[in-house]
Amino acid sequence: MRTALPLLLLTFITLARSLPAQQPDSASPSFADWFEDRALRLEFVVSGHATEHTIALQEIFEEPCWPENPALLLPTRQLCSTRARIYDAATGRLICQRSLDTLFSEYTTTTPATQNIRRAFEFVVRFPLPKAPVRLVLEERSRSYQYEQVFETDIRPDDLHIRRESVLQDEIHELKIAGPPQNSLDITFLSEGYTAEQAADFKADVQRMADFLMNQPPYNDFKDRISIRGVFRPSPEQGTDEPHQRIYKNTNLGATFNIFDLDRYLLSEQNHNIHRMAAQVPSDTVVVLANSKTYGGGAVCLDYCISTTGHNNSPFVFLHEFAHSFAGLADEYTGNVAYNQMYPEDQEPMEANITRNLNRETLKWRHLLSPDVELPTPELPQPEASQKQLVGAFEGGGYVRKGIFRSEQDCWMGSLRKDEGFCAVCREAIRQTISGHLGQ
Repeated sequence: MRTALPLLLLTFITLARSLPAQQPDSASPSFADWFEDRALRLEFVVSGHATEHTIALQEIFEEPCWPENPALLLPTRQLCSTRARIYDAATGRLICQRSLDTLFSEYTTTTPATQNIRRAFEFVVRFPLPKAPVRLVLEERSRSYQYEQVFETDIRPDDLHIRRESVLQDEIHELKIAGPPQNSLDITFLSEGYTAEQAADFKADVQRMADFLMNQPPYNDFKDRISIRGVFRPSPEQGTDEPHQRIYKNTNLGATFNIFDLDRYLLSEQNHNIHRMAAQVPSDTVVVLANSKTYGGGAVCLDYCISTTGHNNSPFVFLHEFAHSFAGLADEYTGNVAYNQMYPEDQEPMEANITRNLNRETLKWRHLLSPDVELPTPELPQPEASQKQLVGAFEGGGYVRKGIFRSEQDCWMGSLRKDEGFCAVCREAIRQTISGHLGQ
């Protein structure tokens, strides 16, 4: 499960200033011209309900390095509900852009939010440290998939209010270092619900999950370019909260099941603490490992994912949730959610692996279609479907049974049978995301 598109027709509170006219420039901005090899991490709080919200900037931290590919300042893919755009304050030129989802965007699609029950959620925006003053603009995608400005602020890199304190001193495990952070995919695993006596268990779980990841297509093609680090911080108690079972644990990141009252949905709402913990090492993407035997997990697109480690299916849950948080893929199953119309009926989903479009000439995975396949594609009896690996358009996905289609009958984004793996469309999307991080 993952955070999703915001179905927002919102009253925004924004600043009234306008940007200088953006200077036309066909060339991508040069990292060395605009940025230092350090990072800024901005911590925000968003509060509201389905029809209005406000955003507040809480704190800004400087991080010791910018681990991402310096050529990836302006990614072309728009995967998430929110984008942060960084403009040079003097010229108005767009010099960096990041995409992210927030747990609030998912909350807006739930029944409590439509009943005007206000809630507050944390989120983080991170970008390279600019050499000169910049203006940060946050934009959110509306119901019609148009980006609308919701927040802006000026940032001076020498501002005395930017916190430049030493990073925390947790236990760092460098299990596999593929090279300099800017030339590798850096995956950081964080401990949650491991006691001080269980540091070795956490390290073993990181290794087990990383090994499983790097042995699956398409990750196995990039294993020499993937770095794996673990950050261990002991929790006072083992496990996670399970409110439906009246189980509550004192843990360092406050992970809890029953997010939005769903049994298996596990997340932490301490987004700031997650990123403060991860900032101790170079991180392109973050995974929280929860020391529990209960089945479950969750993810926030282009932010972080979480999985328990003690269930037989935990490695498959981890891979599923990682595909949400890292590659922005959609769920392909139906039902068992708390959302009200996650995907507008008149809009094409932006995720690579689901569609409302059955036009053979414009279908987003038309280049992968099996020859002469029928659209929509009828379900095939098992195990015949898995043997044929037919690529078509099977109805059902994005939590609904009708009107949304997936490319194959079976995929780890829809179910977690051990022998099915990711479908061809998901493999391609993951491969493109990895290649983007590696500058390929």
